[in-house]
Amino acid sequence: MKTKIRAILFILLIILIHAKLCATAQVSDVIILGTENNRLLTNPLESLFFKKPELKEKYKNIRSKYDALIATNCWRGYIAKFKIVGSALYVVDVTIKISVPPADDSSHFQTKNISIFSELFETENAVFCDFYSGMLIVPQGAMVKYVHGGYLSEYEKYILIKITDGKVICKGEYRLQEYKEKKEKAFEAFYKSEKYEDCWNKIKNSFVESISEESKKEIMKETDDFYVYDFFEFED
Repeated sequence: MKTKIRAILFILLIILIHAKLCATAQVSDVIILGTENNRLLTNPLESLFFKKPELKEKYKNIRSKYDALIATNCWRGYIAKFKIVGSALYVVDVTIKISVPPADDSSHFQTKNISIFSELFETENAVFCDFYSGMLIVPQGAMVKYVHGGYLSEYEKYILIKITDGKVICKGEYRLQEYKEKKEKAFEAFYKSEKYEDCWNKIKNSFVESISEESKKEIMKETDDFYVYDFFEFED
């Protein structure tokens, strides 16, 4: 089971790596913790789309029907909302952005977000995320450093929630410096593992043929999805 989870995670990472490293800063998904909406710097729905390509195709058809808009700050084209109930992760909404005709004689079209959740899942009820295994990264507090790419900006604090098959395995809250130190420790463990070279061999064709070891290491370090799930150490 663990090997299967890792294989699925890795394929998803290959799909998302360019968006993480090269794109403009991205609008996050949302997760409800308690009664508060929080930014979610992970996109669990991509796991479902990968496992069920027919659902991905359905999503594309829904977007086409509404002539949905794509913005450079949201390449995936949707914003999904999640919540944790007990120890289980659920998706509760999926919205897309569409244009609407001007209400007056103005030539400027307006935009609005519409929910496609019930159309996509054919239910009004929250959907259990048993399709997802990964790390939920939830920033807290103010942004202290803006980075114009993916989810690379930094925040005062972070909540990390490890999910396996839709179930919460462990959870921790860390201030930025502690979070960075624990990520660095996780990366060093990853760097010494067989997984490091395996990951690089599968993505290296996306980069220039000749690359220094230091540059290679920096690329792998920024792609924290490769190692946080397996190597991040929570407090007991």
